[in-house]
Amino acid sequence: MNTITLASYQLTYHVIYQKNRKTIQVKILTSSHLQITAPNKFPNATIEKILHEKSNWIVKQILHLSNTMANPINKSITHGATVLYLGEPHILVFTTNHDSRPTVDLQDDQIIIDMPPTAQTIVLAESLLKQWYLTNAHKILFEKTSLWATKIMVQPQHITLKDQKTRWGSCSSRGNLNYNWRIVMAPPEVIDYLVIHELCHLRVPNHSSLFWQEVLKFSPDFKRHRTWLQTNSTLLMGILTLK
Repeated sequence: MNTITLASYQLTYHVIYQKNRKTIQVKILTSSHLQITAPNKFPNATIEKILHEKSNWIVKQILHLSNTMANPINKSITHGATVLYLGEPHILVFTTNHDSRPTVDLQDDQIIIDMPPTAQTIVLAESLLKQWYLTNAHKILFEKTSLWATKIMVQPQHITLKDQKTRWGSCSSRGNLNYNWRIVMAPPEVIDYLVIHELCHLRVPNHSSLFWQEVLKFSPDFKRHRTWLQTNSTLLMGILTLK
């Protein structure tokens, strides 16, 4: 394990060497550890020189990660905890029923999870809440895809919801769309941006300037929405990782 001090932050890092790689990639894994991906036989002294050159950016990312970890939202599935839905914080409320069928209901700024008294509360609550998110994500994403597909004048083939750790969406060469169900935690306008982004790939199957011109036609504030996703991705990925 290597160590380096950047702007008074003592950090550790490890290097992954790749044969065909041409550039250095720096990834912030934790607030004190970096992952460096570098070309084969890349000198360690040069790696550290690059880290010092990128120190302002690295420290900024570390501070953001620390603030995210300190944020109480999306940290646990317990009674009284706070989770995001459509970009707004909602309080989880666990209630007990005497029926055999548990339910999840949205009431104002609360998500009420009603369970039998004999249920394994946390495990069941996590399963119920994830299914509730999936159900709502399915409805919202299918409706928005239909709406924006008409406006953009494209026709997607199939829509699939996935549980991914690093991607929010994708569009295959066959016109199949994949969405990360966690996007339902984001504000509606950010969800719209994601849908527009993937549908525009049916017109331009890359991220060229022509592609972004297409996105701009239907999402004038796409840069702000894209930044919101980049900034809050760790927050949205923080809960319900069970399969």
